[in-house]
Amino acid sequence: MSSEEIWDKIGKPDIEKRLEAAKKIREKMGIYGSGGQAKPGFYEISPVHTQGMMEWCFGMVWGDETLDPKMKEVAVIAAMVAQNLPGEIEWHVQSGLNLGLTREEIIAVIVQCTPYCGFPKVNHGLSAAMKGFKNIDDAKSA
Repeated sequence: MSSEEIWDKIGKPDIEKRLEAAKKIREKMGIYGSGGQAKPGFYEISPVHTQGMMEWCFGMVWGDETLDPKMKEVAVIAAMVAQNLPGEIEWHVQSGLNLGLTREEIIAVIVQCTPYCGFPKVNHGLSAAMKGFKNIDDAKSA
């Protein structure tokens, strides 16, 4: 198949639709913006990276409706455990709760990674989950 044939077959949603989808999902996730994961300096140093993340990650991948947002967050949490990224897990635990996962489901997702990722990564994931839960509890009691 030629490049031209491939180009003719792919979807070409417009940028505005992608960015609107990104905005909606990020609002549902509830971890971006004031007091959240997004830091203004990060976006100022690379507009290209920021646009790619907004359009592709949130506008296209998160915007695709094949999986519901809860299922997507399960996949993200598991991927973060596998990569040993506790800071990301902490944020995505909060996002998971905002998208309808329960604490028990989040813990089960992390523990399910044990035979595939190992105890140390799962321990880090559980520690990050506890921090995420604490952040939410602290915010509610403030």
